[in-house]
Amino acid sequence: MLQRINNTIGRISIAGDESSWDFGFLESLQGQVAKGTILSPRQQELLSEIEGRWSDEAIKSRVSWEDDWNTDQEAKFTIALRYYKKTGYYSNIVYKYLDQDDGRTGTPTQKEYNKLVLNKYAAGVIRNIQSEGKFAVGSSAVFRATIIGDLRNKPVIILKYGNEDTVQSHAKGAKPVQVLPIGSSDPIWTEERHLKKAQKRKSDKR
Repeated sequence: MLQRINNTIGRISIAGDESSWDFGFLESLQGQVAKGTILSPRQQELLSEIEGRWSDEAIKSRVSWEDDWNTDQEAKFTIALRYYKKTGYYSNIVYKYLDQDDGRTGTPTQKEYNKLVLNKYAAGVIRNIQSEGKFAVGSSAVFRATIIGDLRNKPVIILKYGNEDTVQSHAKGAKPVQVLPIGSSDPIWTEERHLKKAQKRKSDKR
């Protein structure tokens, strides 16, 4: 048992990941086994799981993942990081890969990437950021009648589309867009789903 623990600790040390939970847990087991303590069934189960994460195949897979990292994955991961920084979720991953200036650092593991990017909420946010806008910048649109308040049926000019800092929802059509209501000098942020194309005026019949 002690040899299994020592071998896995050695693999983690070679990878330079001594700050990981796996390493700390194994050090705890190492001390217990050295004193003659018999590991519980749950501790033995966790040991087997950690050994699997640091097997030759697993290490090779992680190396391949980092080598195959591409710009599309980077863009999606960055959007998810900055979105979840606002919500407070997945803070352990967010602050591991965002520096104090919100700059990106490091390549996530495949597990971290899948956890942050492939859930339905992040997938919706990423779709809302990366999808092509329905309205051309500089074109006109109208707030839908379903909007409550003074903006109902209000015509606007499309100014620009937002990013992960302005997106508010994973819902379909929640692509952030900045508009200027006609008659106002103050731009506002809204979402595509609240707008519809402005109808063209028919020429007067003579």
